[in-house]
Order: sequence, then structure tokens, then C-alpha cells
Amino acid sequence: MGVGGGPLWEVQWHSGSGGRLRRVTLTRRGLRNVIIGLAAATLLMLGIMGIIPLGLRGLLQRFSVDSARRENETLRADGERLREAALTLARRTHVLAQRGRRLAWAVGAPIPAAGGPLGRPPGPDAGDGELLGWLSESGTRLERVGGGLAGGGAAAPCPLTSLPSALPVKQERAVQVAQFGFHTSPFTGREEAHYGTTLAAPLGEPVIAPGAGRVVFAGAVRERKANEWTRLGAVVVLEHGGGVFTILGHLRDVLVKRGQSVTRGQRLGSVGQTGWTRVPALYFEIRWPPGDISRPVDPALVAIALTADDLDSRLAKPFGDLPGGFSLLAHLPRR
Repeated sequence: MGVGGGPLWEVQWHSGSGGRLRRVTLTRRGLRNVIIGLAAATLLMLGIMGIIPLGLRGLLQRFSVDSARRENETLRADGERLREAALTLARRTHVLAQRGRRLAWAVGAPIPAAGGPLGRPPGPDAGDGELLGWLSESGTRLERVGGGLAGGGAAAPCPLTSLPSALPVKQERAVQVAQFGFHTSPFTGREEAHYGTTLAAPLGEPVIAPGAGRVVFAGAVRERKANEWTRLGAVVVLEHGGGVFTILGHLRDVLVKRGQSVTRGQRLGSVGQTGWTRVPALYFEIRWPPGDISRPVDPALVAIALTADDLDSRLAKPFGDLPGGFSLLAHLPRR
């Protein structure tokens, strides 16, 4: 051990083979530097050990927030897809329920009551509770419609294969420009009774039989005594049985003749611009037997692909408020 600033310890190594002597001398100053270095290293290690958990905690928190944000975005996207699917389902359910009620009327099956003001499907701004409630109620009503159809009822006036329930032109190729009821005539400017529906379609578009039947008239009506028919130009009239008739007008050409039997979907002619029409169109009228006399009925009650506004009132009054001055089939010349 030294005195003052001299050596404090001296460590010597002596080789057993008589080699060179090795020694290490530690002074007070060197010892102090070692102690200071060890203290600094210790403090540094403690600092690092204190910082590491904070860093890990921050990383974990950031990872958790990012994961939650991604999960919320996924859930939100899934919710929007489910909502859009529910809105689509609501629209389809409404269409099916309306068509089912019309079909029940046409075949003489019991027609379930509307059951209160359910109305049309909720719009995109409706709450989830309102949408789910509407779907639940409309599903119940659709089930009642199916039960009425399955239970049967009074027989349809004509065989189901003859029922004119199909559109005489492809739905995607036609636009309903005039519905059953009163409308303003583009020729006279006056409000007139419209006993059928008018479908605008491309010139030459195929016209098919909406149901099986027999042709009772085919061609243009030219006789003055049948002037009420001349507005329709070239006409085909089908008899389906039981007092049910279909009248198709404004045809460009006619491919069938009187007395011929046709099947549903068979081509009768093509869309034309004959008679009183400003554009290529097809006039489509259905006569229905409320008793011993066949009279015009709203085609949308039978051809269920058509639009039927205010179905409840239409089912209550299928022949509407139209006057009885419609063109009589008996005025068609038999040729």
C-alpha cells in the first residue's frame, strides 16, 4: 500500500517456468476513476432499464389503438354492407308481397289484408330499428300471402297456362307510358278513359302471347261502324277462356290469323306505330269477367310485372271508375 498519491495496491504474476514478472499497480486516483466509472455505468443501466418499459408500453399502446381503429373500420364497412343488403331485401320483399296479392286476386285465392299502414320500404336515412321492424312485419305479411296462395280458393276464370300473366314484350325493352285509368290524350288534349296500359318499345320489338289462347281477331279494323277500334291500328285479340281476353294494338305486323291457337310466349307480331300513337308502342288491355260481361280490368292485376299504384284501392275496385263506353268485342268484324 502506498502513501499519498503513490500505489495503493500492487498485484504481481510470477511464471512457474521462470518467465518475466508481470505486475499491475492501482493508485488512489485510479481507484477513484474506477469507482466513478462503475457508478456511471450503474446509473446508465438503471436509466435504460427505466426507459425500456415506457417505450414498450408506448409501442403496445400504439399497436392496440391501431388495431382497434382497423377493427372499427372493418366493422363499420361490414355494417354498411349489411344495411345495404337489408334495404335491398326490403325492396324485394315489398315487390314480392305486392305481386303475391295481385296473383291471389287473379287466381281467386284469399287476399290477405294489408294489415295497417306499413307503407313502402324505409329509405336510406331510416334508422336501423325502423328498418328491422319493417322487415319483420313485411315478412309476416308475405308469409300470409303465401299461405293464401297455397290454400287455394275460388278457381281462376281460365286455366293457369292461359292466364295472361306475362308481359307481351320484354320488360327491359319497354317503358310503361300510360297506365289504366284516366289520362290526358296527346291527340285531343282532353281527359279520357284509358282502358289498358301503353308500353313504349323499339319499333319491330317482338310481341308475344301473354297466355295461351285462341285468336279471335287479327289485323287492322277499317270499317266505320267499328271506328272505336281504329285508334289501335293493327290489332290481335286473344280469348283465354272464361271470359278473359287480351287486346294488343299498334302492331306493325301480325303473324297469326283468326281461329289459330297460340301458347304463352308464342310470337304474335311486332311493335309498331299504327293507329293513334306518336311513338312505337304496344297497347295492352285485358278484359275480365265480373259477371256475364267481360270488361276492361287493370292489366297490372294480372300481368304482375307491371307497376300497380295504390294497390289496396285497386284490389278493392279492380275495374276502376272508368265509364262503360269501352269498345265492344262484338263490334269487331269476324273475318
